[in-house]
Amino acid sequence: MESRPIRIWCVTLLPALVLALCYFLTAPSQAPLYMAQNAVEAEPGLLQTASLSASAPARPVIFRNATPLSATLLQEYDGGVGQGYLLNLFRRMADSSWSVGLHESRYAYDLIESVHVWALCLFFGLAVMFDFRLLGWTMRDVPVSEVARRLLPWTAVGFVIMVISGTLLFSAIPLRSYQNIFFRTKMIMLMFAGINVWIFHSGIYRRVTHWDLDRVPPKAAKAAGVLSLVLWVCIVLSGRMIAYNWFDCDRQPQPAIVNLLTSCVPRPAQAEH
Repeated sequence: MESRPIRIWCVTLLPALVLALCYFLTAPSQAPLYMAQNAVEAEPGLLQTASLSASAPARPVIFRNATPLSATLLQEYDGGVGQGYLLNLFRRMADSSWSVGLHESRYAYDLIESVHVWALCLFFGLAVMFDFRLLGWTMRDVPVSEVARRLLPWTAVGFVIMVISGTLLFSAIPLRSYQNIFFRTKMIMLMFAGINVWIFHSGIYRRVTHWDLDRVPPKAAKAAGVLSLVLWVCIVLSGRMIAYNWFDCDRQPQPAIVNLLTSCVPRPAQAEH
């Protein structure tokens, strides 16, 4: 039995080490100009020659995952103290060699994103199984404590890897992520999910011996299971929509409430466009 926690920690730490090594092994030492993370480093439409030969054809630059110029200009925000501080913090983070290198790496970003999705599947799948048991929808003949003993350690493994990989993904594009309304929604939902877990484990689950063998747990446990399912479905949906943001700062004009929620301040010329 003592080897079980050791195996779990090994499974947790191994992907974390792989994630850390991805950047150091695959990220370029300096991001090339034509793939600059900040659009102010290179104008859109800049042409890149394939070689120094005069006969070499020029081809348009492909800004892979690059922040558009207009979005960068929209990030000059002088609002509240808290908002302005966070925007400046994430702007400096985006300009760091770590963020630029990870953002423009040929392999690291894609590998980390793949690990993040794998960890999400592991965590979400096991969490759903446990929530279904709390609702009395499956494994009714298995004690709740036994289900928790078998599933929750691996759920924690998935959560740890998911947090580490998600943090690395955020550090690759911190400013654009911070101003993404779906990212902010995801963070709020994560906070509520954490509160729900804390209330469940510090309250109703402490009395699990009284309802451990019940085929249908009490209403408080069922409520925690329903809330967990709803929150995690919203978290997954919001996380997926981060890549398909309809409310980017560079897509102006946007409703005033959207600009307020994303800390975007459009330039006058763009607002009138």
